[in-house]
Amino acid sequence: MAFYGGGDVTVPTPRRGLWRWDKHVVNTAMALKAYALSWRITRRDAERAFPVRMFEVLDRYHGQVTGMFTGDECLAGKNPVQGTELCAVVEALYSLEHLLSVTGNPAFGDRLERIAFNALPATFAPTCGPTSTTSRSTRSSVRSTRTICGPPTARSRTSTASSQLRVLHGQHAPGWPSWPPPLDADSRGRSGGHGLCTVFGPYRRQGHTRQRGGRHGLSLPRHDPADGDGRQAVRFPLSCGSGMGRGRRPPRRRRAGEAGQARLVPHLERQWQGSVEISLRLPMKVKTSQRYNGAVAVERGPLIYSLRLGETWTRVNADKPHRELPHGDFEVRPTSPWNYGVLIDEERPETSVTCEEQPVGERPFSPEGAGVVCRIKGRRLPGWKLQNGWAAEVQPGPQDSAEPIEDLALIPYGCTNIRVTEFPRIKK
Repeated sequence: MAFYGGGDVTVPTPRRGLWRWDKHVVNTAMALKAYALSWRITRRDAERAFPVRMFEVLDRYHGQVTGMFTGDECLAGKNPVQGTELCAVVEALYSLEHLLSVTGNPAFGDRLERIAFNALPATFAPTCGPTSTTSRSTRSSVRSTRTICGPPTARSRTSTASSQLRVLHGQHAPGWPSWPPPLDADSRGRSGGHGLCTVFGPYRRQGHTRQRGGRHGLSLPRHDPADGDGRQAVRFPLSCGSGMGRGRRPPRRRRAGEAGQARLVPHLERQWQGSVEISLRLPMKVKTSQRYNGAVAVERGPLIYSLRLGETWTRVNADKPHRELPHGDFEVRPTSPWNYGVLIDEERPETSVTCEEQPVGERPFSPEGAGVVCRIKGRRLPGWKLQNGWAAEVQPGPQDSAEPIEDLALIPYGCTNIRVTEFPRIKK
């Protein structure tokens, strides 16, 4: 706790050579669950609440729009060229799975979903196979090559699309099983009683809560026929892990036969009996967020959107041992312009961005398999060029451009292999 109360955690590690355990990004991701798990033994309320404070600090000083925090080995600040490695993403998901289960806080479920559908698939190629991992997910990675490049904390050769599974094979597989997390939770919830909490997704799952000496799920088990209709009424809370994040409205519930406006119910606590169906509608509106140096990111529900770039893959290191296919190394370069600023009304982004849903491809997390494409207007910024192999830093504030207005296509962050996600704003 002392580390997160001091100033050291707020400062990016200046060089990769200054490696430290307490600022190592993977260790940081692992530690997120530590105090909540400790609370199960000590029952100290300060420990149960502390993970929220940890995320507040990480978001403020090292946060990414994907819900992750930067760490090119160690905590690296908010510059969009800084990356986060696959190991840290997977460990953060595992920590959030436990945090949701222990605390019942739906915000942890929202963040888990956000990371799982953005940062996680961005760390490996669409095949998810041995040629998969780029190992690092950055918000402004417009090329992936063997060149030592980037700012001091990101000067690395690991940005090639390569067989990083040689190093990261133990972390490649565990990421997806963390989403969705278990439905049943042994938390005290908001009401002080054990209940159920979950995030929503395309799955079926039955959870149980311990009440009145038994285990009860949403579909209550049959008991002694002498109990009237054979079903026992049980009171417990149900927390909804989606609908409370950016771009979503809280879920609404309407009882059968009830007229008028539905009541906002992000957290249900009631007497449950028999079979109860709860319908939630979670409309997703386009949102924007202010990022590093005043750049803007486009969001819709849990998904972050990046510029769709043409790309070419070139195999490298074919003559080196253990680089045989399918374990090859590849460099990825853009074949279309990337240096765009966007024209967007940040107070009413829905007037500047249109979203088109389309069938999801065979490889959902690929440029051609994206299920949503967002359209936005933008202008080229000729002065925004590569510097040290990466997109150069843009000065704060709206940018001038006399280039013609173009139609730009944005696709989900997790569908991209190289990307621009935090866009300079163009002066109107």
